[in-house]
Amino acid sequence: RLAEPHRLVPMGRRWYLVAYDLHRHDWRSFRLDRLTAPRRTGARFRPRELPTSDAAEFVRTGIRTLTSTHAVEVLVHAPAPAVRDKLGRWATVEELAGDHRAGPRCVLRMSVESLDWPMMALGALGAEFEVRSPPELTELVREWGARFSRAAG
Repeated sequence: RLAEPHRLVPMGRRWYLVAYDLHRHDWRSFRLDRLTAPRRTGARFRPRELPTSDAAEFVRTGIRTLTSTHAVEVLVHAPAPAVRDKLGRWATVEELAGDHRAGPRCVLRMSVESLDWPMMALGALGAEFEVRSPPELTELVREWGARFSRAAG
């Protein structure tokens, strides 16, 4: 394909090239790990205006429309700023107001292709959490928990 590159965007554990695809006459995002033998053509072009406010939002919107995407929502028993510092690059974190006897809490939301990523991220967070959705993530927590319990003896 011939494409006019616009910007490289890190998203999750992947990098994307946002570019105008000259064959499809539309904007596309390409995963860098799927590009093979990229090369320069030497052709000059006038930069086009991206149809969204920024390249990261363009990639994020494209990822959300994938049919294999899971919408993850988790209640985390930790302050929102601390969770945002660790996972805010890959998720949205909403602070919960209310009863402070339960301690600081927030809601973490992310769209992922694989539920393994939020499992690893939540495990590394070092905070208690409750899965709200999807049910498949709850089952994965049970499976991983049993595996780790067996490993600990």
